[in-house]
Amino acid sequence: MASRGKKITNFLVEGEPDGLRTIELINWTGQAVVIPRKKIKDILKDSKKYSFLHLNKPGIYFLVGKNEEPGLPPVAYIGESGNLCKRLRIRHNENDKDYWQTTVAFVSKDDNLTKAHVKYLEEKCIEIAKSTDRYELQNEQTPTLPTLPASDQAVMEEYLDNIKLLLHSAGYPILQELPKLQEPAQKADEEIEPEPTSDLLFTCRGKTNEAKAEGYWSNEGFVVYKGSTANAQPKDAIRKLTEKLRDKKILTEHNGGKLCIFDEDYIFNSPSSASRVILGRSSNGWKEWKTEDGKTLDEIYRE
Repeated sequence: MASRGKKITNFLVEGEPDGLRTIELINWTGQAVVIPRKKIKDILKDSKKYSFLHLNKPGIYFLVGKNEEPGLPPVAYIGESGNLCKRLRIRHNENDKDYWQTTVAFVSKDDNLTKAHVKYLEEKCIEIAKSTDRYELQNEQTPTLPTLPASDQAVMEEYLDNIKLLLHSAGYPILQELPKLQEPAQKADEEIEPEPTSDLLFTCRGKTNEAKAEGYWSNEGFVVYKGSTANAQPKDAIRKLTEKLRDKKILTEHNGGKLCIFDEDYIFNSPSSASRVILGRSSNGWKEWKTEDGKTLDEIYRE
């Protein structure tokens, strides 16, 4: 069965595109609330004005921010509370570290979302976020999945699908699997220019070692495929990022320690971040990543 389109509405509460906003699906009682960290105090001080946000109810929330280390994925924390306002103010805004800048909270506009429901959603979201590995999770523990009646579980699984959709539409694909390369139906004629919108396979090769990686450029960054290899002895400027990836077990020793191998697909912020790790030196990824016929990423997507 073909998937149907969905209508999503964005409401800029104060008219600012990067400010407080709500995201809703038509005919769904749930609601996503995107809150810049600097607005949390204002919302709590004037609860009547912001009562339409339903933040005094049970809900699940995502704290998101950028990684201080260039080239590494953004960071996130997933939590739940019976009263989101109190949790965000006391636990996170006043006492938490500076790693996060935005909260995306999910609540219900009616009273059908209970504490047991949000605990179920929290555990599920943490499990999915760990498997997708798109963000560096700050959660130290994984909660235990609460027991729910089968009918409630079915409803929460549908709610979870909507969380995935709205979270991604807000610009935070924490729960999304890495995009896969779509194989073309037939090999294109060599004289025909490839379409810039198609998913093309690119290769990056080291000149002084055997490092070789394959991947492609997606809407969210450059994806390097599992099984690709990288320089195990990078220059000083690159070493810190490579060591971080080794600490996370994304890269492991290979070929007697001469190379590292990617044990899973990994998405870099940019083509150059990816090529620097592969080659172990400063590089321009737009020139280093090439198709089978020698065209660079720059030639296909920018020239």
